[in-house]
Amino acid sequence: MKSKWEERLKKVEELASHYERNPLPPVYRPKLSKPFLPSSVWKIFCHQAEAFNYVKTCKEDVHVFALEKNTQSGQRFYLVTTYKELWFYYMKGYKTSLMHCYEVIPEKDACKLYFDLEFYKPANPGADGKSMVAKLIELVSQKLKELYDVNCSSKDVLNLDSSTDEKFSRHLIFLPQKTVFKDNVHVGNFVRTILQPAIRLMESKTAAVIPEEAAGHIFQCSAEEVGLDGSLTNLTAIEDASNGWPTIACKTKDMTTSHHGENLEFSFLIVNDKEGDKQLFVDLGVYTKNRNFRMYKSSKAGKNVILKIAEDNKFIPNCEENVCLEEAYFLSSLICNVRVRDDTKVLSSEFSEEGRKMSAFLNSKPTRSSRGTPSLFYCIGFHGRLSGVTISRN
Repeated sequence: MKSKWEERLKKVEELASHYERNPLPPVYRPKLSKPFLPSSVWKIFCHQAEAFNYVKTCKEDVHVFALEKNTQSGQRFYLVTTYKELWFYYMKGYKTSLMHCYEVIPEKDACKLYFDLEFYKPANPGADGKSMVAKLIELVSQKLKELYDVNCSSKDVLNLDSSTDEKFSRHLIFLPQKTVFKDNVHVGNFVRTILQPAIRLMESKTAAVIPEEAAGHIFQCSAEEVGLDGSLTNLTAIEDASNGWPTIACKTKDMTTSHHGENLEFSFLIVNDKEGDKQLFVDLGVYTKNRNFRMYKSSKAGKNVILKIAEDNKFIPNCEENVCLEEAYFLSSLICNVRVRDDTKVLSSEFSEEGRKMSAFLNSKPTRSSRGTPSLFYCIGFHGRLSGVTISRN
């Protein structure tokens, strides 16, 4: 009994001596468990702008992440911390607060090329998701070489999967050596540029919106009304006899048969949504400023399907010192985790105004206008030119 007491007293004396030599600082700055890890930064904000303002005051290499509450409200909080510290707590049983985590891609920050892919399985019974992903990787790699002289293959693409029985869902992150994009707006411009043939192919199958009986209706072009050259051949004048609507006619300029045939090679990128309408396999809406992009091993609020390594993934990250394989995958999956050095290629891509209009059209479905409000008529012409004519009742 006496020996145990003496042993405890000795430990207390050793601790007292240690704190005399190393007094606690007036401001507590916790560190993670290992000495090579950085000082802790872990601050949560209610608003994204507040989080970015705080980042500007930090000396550490910190980033902004969005944390979604596990409710249907979709409410998010914004966490400022380092990649290292986030990973430390991400994998240490803090799943209740970090299970719905999103990387915030800052406006004008260099980033990786990334894609969000999905389609509704019941509406696309013949679609082979894995094959479509492989074709897209091949297409993008070909365009990177053709436009920027950048070498890329499926071994340079991190393939993440969160598919369910109902929906096919993937994230692709391209990781060619020493190559980044100027920012995610330029990524979006590049993606829209290389997908123009698929977008043009969609135009030949897209409905045009016309005013008919104050409430508005959608005029659907059937297969017989779309010519082999992709033009709308039977869009005739339509008159509302009861209300005296003016006659409107629209006809596209001709597209060559060979050009249309070329576009058919991109048909694998066109899928049906739940209502059976045509849409792209690639989501063009994920390239906006300060985009929240779901992270590896996270699920959406109210769901339990996480983003995991896909079965057909061929990318294997290099593990740096003190980094395990799982953490290496995590770091590789972060869109803004890039290093820009003297030998890094920083890619940029411009996109014409007509392309933006076309993309905006594809990302918004025409809706029926209410009685007495304007109706919108879209006229799609040669090479994707899109014009809008607003017609209101006198």
